[in-house]
Amino acid sequence: MLEDAKRRFLTYDREKLLQNPGVTPWERGVQTSFIAGAVFCDCQTGALTIKEGKECDFSQGLSILDYVCDRKSSAKAMDEFCPVGSLPGVFVGGSGLSMGFESLAKAIQNDPEAFQKACISLGAEKIPLGDMGYKLHIFPDLCMQIKFYYQDEEFPPQVTFLWDKNILQFVRYETVYYIAGCIVRELKAHMGV
Repeated sequence: MLEDAKRRFLTYDREKLLQNPGVTPWERGVQTSFIAGAVFCDCQTGALTIKEGKECDFSQGLSILDYVCDRKSSAKAMDEFCPVGSLPGVFVGGSGLSMGFESLAKAIQNDPEAFQKACISLGAEKIPLGDMGYKLHIFPDLCMQIKFYYQDEEFPPQVTFLWDKNILQFVRYETVYYIAGCIVRELKAHMGV
């Protein structure tokens, strides 16, 4: 699927891609940023590199290509946030798709200082939300929020990702789950878990 997306990327007009306010020219294609890391999209080979020349994996690659190639031209962040199941125009039957944050929540509960350092290292800004909250740039012109509550007598620790209400103008619904997985992985890596 990623290889198909890269091949499709090669059919796009570079000048049209540069009309996206979050995309800038690069000598061999275009560049943007994804979760505080520079991303280079090679318009000759389709290669996607992030962080010191490392090739993007499936989730990173599809998230980046969705943002670079297929966002709506009128996309504008609203700077109002909600859970994925509450995004405008989304109907989620039953319990919806799980973001699978239990292991991240436990890691934060066990080492909140490591979580705070991880958020800061990713360029997140501390905000008054839950017991701990951060606002993180996903792409240059799109943010999300992380809300954490410590465990108490009745409930386990809980982490919730809140998305800009206009995120679906930037990426597809399914891509939000890829992005969430990338954020969880980055946080855990920076926390050393």
